[in-house]
Amino acid sequence: MDGRTDGVLGEVRAEQYLQEQGLRVIARNVHAPGAEIDLVAEDGSVIAFIEVKLRRSARGGLAREAVTPAKQRRICKGALYYMMKNGLMNRQARFDVLEIQGGRVTYIRNAFPYQGPSF
Repeated sequence: MDGRTDGVLGEVRAEQYLQEQGLRVIARNVHAPGAEIDLVAEDGSVIAFIEVKLRRSARGGLAREAVTPAKQRRICKGALYYMMKNGLMNRQARFDVLEIQGGRVTYIRNAFPYQGPSF
């Protein structure tokens, strides 16, 4: 399998896992200027922006380590765009990472804080 196929399969597995945890996925592969967000879900009243990272093994390090500070800033920028576009500015948001590594799922809620303009 190539990286793109692995990524799609990882996102499908991630979505299943999130549903098992009681979250409701409301958007996939959200494109915003300069950003892409893998999954957007509702966790009660909270909007969760979820970055999915998949690695077949730990040889190259933990998958979550690929969510660098620069990637976090892009996700935050995309999240702000998504919330403004969809009338969600009155909702609380959080930023999560879902790591699938060697078949094991690790879900990190509040993986990083919002990084961007404040209103």
